[in-house]
Amino acid sequence: MSSSNRTLWMGNIENWMSYDYLYDLLRVGEIFPKRIVIKNYLNKRGCAFLEFFSHEQAEKVLNNCNGKIINGVQLKFNWVYSLEQKYPSYNISKFTVSIKI
Repeated sequence: MSSSNRTLWMGNIENWMSYDYLYDLLRVGEIFPKRIVIKNYLNKRGCAFLEFFSHEQAEKVLNNCNGKIINGVQLKFNWVYSLEQKYPSYNISKFTVSIKI
């Protein structure tokens, strides 16, 4: 895992969880997401991709929020890496969730 990685995946996103709600939920002191991309799937739980200003900020949110229970839903976090970063010789533009924490 590169120390320059500053993007997290967040699972178990409910349909009612808005951008503003996630922003407030994930704020740890003066640390807050630089960008949030939410992927909702109609009546299923979705996920979000959270980009922070630094690796250290993302790591702090990962350590403080992973496993947190909100309204009976356990939030899940993990590192994300770009497939283009992992496989630079391929022209891939998708993200995948890392198995390392």
